[in-house]
Amino acid sequence: MHYKKEHTKLILTIDETYHGQTILDIFQNLHLSRKTIHLLQQHKAYQLNGRYVPVTTAVNKNDLFTVTAYTTGLDYQPQPYPLDIVYEDELLCIVNKPAHTIIYPEHKDGLNTLCNYVAYHYLQTRQYYPVRCLHRLDKDTTGLVMFSKCSLLQPCFDSMISSKAIRKTYLAAVTGHFSKKALTVSKPIGHDRHHKQKMIISSTGKKAVTHIRQKLIRKDYSLVECQIETGRKHQIRVHLSSLSHPLLGDELYGSKSPYIDRMALHAWRLQFEHPLTHKKMDIICDIPDDMKKLF
Repeated sequence: MHYKKEHTKLILTIDETYHGQTILDIFQNLHLSRKTIHLLQQHKAYQLNGRYVPVTTAVNKNDLFTVTAYTTGLDYQPQPYPLDIVYEDELLCIVNKPAHTIIYPEHKDGLNTLCNYVAYHYLQTRQYYPVRCLHRLDKDTTGLVMFSKCSLLQPCFDSMISSKAIRKTYLAAVTGHFSKKALTVSKPIGHDRHHKQKMIISSTGKKAVTHIRQKLIRKDYSLVECQIETGRKHQIRVHLSSLSHPLLGDELYGSKSPYIDRMALHAWRLQFEHPLTHKKMDIICDIPDDMKKLF
């Protein structure tokens, strides 16, 4: 569907995808909860062609459907930072997270986190939205992180994350060389009972699948591409370590590296279908300088 934003509302032009469906169908397709749908009805917070109608009303191609979709008010302390905005529209903000940076502060008034930097970007561009991160990266991992700007569509994005409708691909520098150029690791991952911070391969753990492709080799390390089917904590780190090819600089699952002062992992690519336009999105973020110099 074509869409445009007006203040706190989204105006959707119904296309053939939703022609003949009801307003309730649209809300459910966007993964809205029963409570949210009830509140939209209670507050008459949507209109079809300029008037409020029951949710059982069917829509037709080229109808204009208007719905209150945005919450206003920054909720993290804005902090100046030269943030790299990789992609942005009225619904999403996708940024390149720098190394040695956590996503959230421990308290709402905390500083020096990605949420603070995104809040500052919103403030500078007069976008007064709450900062809503859709997924996480470890402190030392660089690369793509998605933020939802539209509160109405956040459940849809959350569903896309949990159902793996958003394909995530990472680039990693690892110790040694692989005997095969491509392989798939399917080993369940669970918590290490003896080390609070660590995850381990465990028969009682949760399913974890990582596809690995070797791209470049150097004297004693390699550049690999890792595409994850599942999103377990430390998944790439644990799977690579289980193959005796830990990330360079990963002190938890490997050791310090003379080549880089952090673990060499970068969230390189996000592929997904835009929830409103259904356009195929392919967002790529180049590796940072400290990894470039390795190759």
